[in-house]
Amino acid sequence: MTGYLRIIRLPNLLIIAATMLAVRYGLLETLWHHGITLLLNEGFLPQGIGLHMKTFDFGLLVISTLFIAAAGYIINDYFDTKTDRINKPDRVVVGKTISRRWAITWHLVLSFLGLLIAAYLAWKCGNKKIAVLQFISIVALWFYSSHLKKQMLSGNILIALLAAMVPITTGIFEFSNGALLSLEIINVNASNVGTTLLKEGMVMVIGYSIFAFLSNLVREIVKDIEDMDGDLEQGCRTLPIVAGEHQARFIAMSVAMFTLITLGLIMKYLWSYGLYEMFWYLAVAVQLPLVWLLFTLWNAIEKADYTRASLICKILIVTGVLSMVVFRFTF
Repeated sequence: MTGYLRIIRLPNLLIIAATMLAVRYGLLETLWHHGITLLLNEGFLPQGIGLHMKTFDFGLLVISTLFIAAAGYIINDYFDTKTDRINKPDRVVVGKTISRRWAITWHLVLSFLGLLIAAYLAWKCGNKKIAVLQFISIVALWFYSSHLKKQMLSGNILIALLAAMVPITTGIFEFSNGALLSLEIINVNASNVGTTLLKEGMVMVIGYSIFAFLSNLVREIVKDIEDMDGDLEQGCRTLPIVAGEHQARFIAMSVAMFTLITLGLIMKYLWSYGLYEMFWYLAVAVQLPLVWLLFTLWNAIEKADYTRASLICKILIVTGVLSMVVFRFTF
């Protein structure tokens, strides 16, 4: 059982589930509540305003996403066994605890189930095209593990994009379940209220997706530096191997610095609108770890330093997710 939990990266799956829950209940439901207030101010009695995707269906969407993510982790270990024996010999699962045949079988089963659930949800909400999102994720994860992981930056960017798709997928399935129609009805009865809600929802979901992209991109680059020895022996062409450790570290630090500055501008906006709790949360729980990350990368010498930097990146991702919970209770 321990081998299976390790190969599917249970902590990472929990972060994915937490992200989807935070987007739904931290951002979207909070905005619907804000919309009710706007409607009341316009003299319109709100009816049926709230989350449109049923709780059970949302649970299925989370399961679909987790199945696909778990399948991606399995296929990654399947293709990466030789490299892992050098970089992380004590954490190798495929070929030891779990046979390669069972690994590929579980990958196919989980991918199929994840896609089947997504297709059902897309059919149920009357927009079959959105199931393509999960199909693209399955293909991208396979292509990453089999080809792009060994290439410079392309694999890093792809994984960061897939991480960014988690909040976006949650938002798309929510609005595909009749939310857009409700917003149109609201606009008819209360001028621009529906449009305002849509814009706010899009800006917030995309904003968190960009943060997920940047934080995961830094982590992927740091992990490549951490795994240089095994990657070099297997003929990989990752960023630190092609450009050198110092250049890869500089790029990771540049992305982290860009994230810190961009977040600072957002915090200035939050302060001007009186969202002081969100301001201080981001300052302490996100900006300080970013500074810690920059300091760690600046002074990194040994593999253990990059392992620590990778852990800080994961902490950043978690605190970023939790900020949506803070938003729910402070907006």
